[in-house]
Amino acid sequence: MNKKTKSLIYELTNNARISTKELGKKLKVSQQSASYLLKSLQEKNIINSFSTIIDPSKFGYLQVQVYVNYFDFSKKKEVLNYLKEEDHIVQVEELKQGYDLSLIFCVPNLSYYNKISRDFLQKFKGSLNITETYPVVVKHLYPRKYLASKKSFSEMVIAGDRDIERTNQTELSILLRLWEQATEKIIEVHKKTGLNPKTIVKTKKFLEVSKVVRGYTTIFNLDGLNIIKKHILIRSSDLSLTEDKKLLQFSLVHPNVITLTRFIGDYDLLIEVEQEDTSKKDVLKDLRMEFAIKKYKVI
Repeated sequence: MNKKTKSLIYELTNNARISTKELGKKLKVSQQSASYLLKSLQEKNIINSFSTIIDPSKFGYLQVQVYVNYFDFSKKKEVLNYLKEEDHIVQVEELKQGYDLSLIFCVPNLSYYNKISRDFLQKFKGSLNITETYPVVVKHLYPRKYLASKKSFSEMVIAGDRDIERTNQTELSILLRLWEQATEKIIEVHKKTGLNPKTIVKTKKFLEVSKVVRGYTTIFNLDGLNIIKKHILIRSSDLSLTEDKKLLQFSLVHPNVITLTRFIGDYDLLIEVEQEDTSKKDVLKDLRMEFAIKKYKVI
């Protein structure tokens, strides 16, 4: 990646709805150049899609992180198609080492998770197995600082203990449009919903202020950008309360940490990291030098 591509990916993952004019200012190029670079990365399938970050706890939902292994790889395509169609699975990652799949279920309660996970296992009986299951307590999201020339130390916290937001039909209609196409212009939302543009703008702002919508990000092709991603599972019960708080600060400022998730389970922390394949950074080594981590797993 050259500097401009890094900057563009960084800005789009922070705000997928940024205008090409503002993007040009951030990249210090013309609006036309920013627009051309964006279109080029989409055509090369480097940028796959845009996504709206919605806090599920605002609807009384919780997330469950699940790791899966195949027994029968001939079923892989069928499994992936099933997962894409299952409403309560909101993220699927294919893994290269440790496990075969990482899934995130979004459900009203653990009883419901148990039902749909059992249906999933029954459908593909003998073809796969759920190896680890972790209910999510809270998730911290960080900017991709390793792509930025100037570091931005901020975080977005989702899930956890939140007041449930009672949404009306208008709000749900607009939220659906933003979910299906995060970068859709107000006039397009108007055409598809029939709602007044002023109502759409006002409602969108309300959803953001009330923290139902936490932001707009970009899903990009890691392999296409030669970026390596790892899941580091940690048992944090070995850490003191002081070290536990310090770990949050470590994650906030470390350039390669993109999320920190607290779980319920034997491993109760997940730290997700990304780095360019030419980078010599070793986040696990940094973690072990700073903290008395006794049990961990890298995926």
